Amino acid sequence: MIARDLSESSNVRIRIQTAVFLLCLLMGGLGASSGLPYEKPARGKFLIAGPEMRDPNFSETVILLLEYDETGALGLIINWPTEMPASDVLPDVEGLAAGARRVFIGGPVRRQKITLLVQTDEAPEDARHIFENIYFSGSGDLLARLASEKDSDQRFRLYLGCAGWGAGQLDAELARGGWRVLPGEAPIVFDPSPEGVWPELVERSAAHWTDLLGPDLDSADIVTRLGIPSP
Repeated sequence: MIARDLSESSNVRIRIQTAVFLLCLLMGGLGASSGLPYEKPARGKFLIAGPEMRDPNFSETVILLLEYDETGALGLIINWPTEMPASDVLPDVEGLAAGARRVFIGGPVRRQKITLLVQTDEAPEDARHIFENIYFSGSGDLLARLASEKDSDQRFRLYLGCAGWGAGQLDAELARGGWRVLPGEAPIVFDPSPEGVWPELVERSAAHWTDLLGPDLDSADIVTRLGIPSP
């Protein structure tokens, strides 16, 4: 069962509603055609599901992109922890039973596959770099080593499944305004309260758009550039 607290305080909801209003104006599939700036997807970027996202596989999710190119995209949902101990999923890995480490749902694809996100200052073997000091891997040997190193500064999380898109699919969803894109941040990836990540980034994405638009562009300018008729 996914441990998600969907109730938010009223002031948070008000801020999110304000952010949604701004994002609907700015995105809604109009960003590229209107000449407005926008954050482009890439490895190490966050995808933030828009509040209008109706797909239950992605509603209120934050995805870290592991790969993005002309052939498609691959990512992990970082804010869906479960109550399932990692030792229940991988009972043969020594060291997992000693902690209270939970497994995350990484996405609806390949749910039988485990992926690691690792934060370390030294590139581990059998891992691919994402951004800053964050790496991903599917190596059982790396997992066993990390689980056995009790005093290590390296942090890691385990994800069941992933999110995947074929060529052009993610771009089409972005054009429809289904996702917001923000630069990745290591503290967000390993936030101790992952259930609160989505509302925070929805609000932050509105501020990010304001920064992209520039300090000299007021609401009247936005209306004009989006081609919204005056009342």
